[in-house]
Amino acid sequence: MVALMPPKEKNITWYSPITQNAKPSQNIVNGMLRRFQNQDAAKRVQVIQFYENGTLYYEIKR
Repeated sequence: MVALMPPKEKNITWYSPITQNAKPSQNIVNGMLRRFQNQDAAKRVQVIQFYENGTLYYEIKR
């Protein structure tokens, strides 16, 4: 997951735990979003992108 921040702020990259790899992609996305929303930076994010094997899988624009 890549969280694109406003200009002059560093983007955030999160990875799902290897133990989650067997789960369906949408379950992984939901879990990562739930955990990320508890972070202070989540309020400033402009775009959240999820990649699967290097390909954009899902994107949320705020």
